[in-house]
Amino acid sequence: MAEDRVGRNIGVGCFTFFIGAVSGSMTGVGIGKLMGFFNRCTPEPGLPACEWWVYAGYGAAIGAVTLPIVALWRLRLADRAADAASNDRG
Repeated sequence: MAEDRVGRNIGVGCFTFFIGAVSGSMTGVGIGKLMGFFNRCTPEPGLPACEWWVYAGYGAAIGAVTLPIVALWRLRLADRAADAASNDRG
């Protein structure tokens, strides 16, 4: 049973790493737009915000770390509950 969980955790961790990076960068650019509004910065035509790459980079790094941690933590809690339930039965 542990072997199945290791493969599953690796798959979930890798998938959520990329998804977290993309969603974090989008969130970072949104924060950059807000910061630009409050700082009265006008971005170049065609760009979403002033210095958007900085906000996207930090957001991607934070998202790529936090989403896998949260997903794997929740899976571990569910695994412990399932193990406790199976030990109570038999």
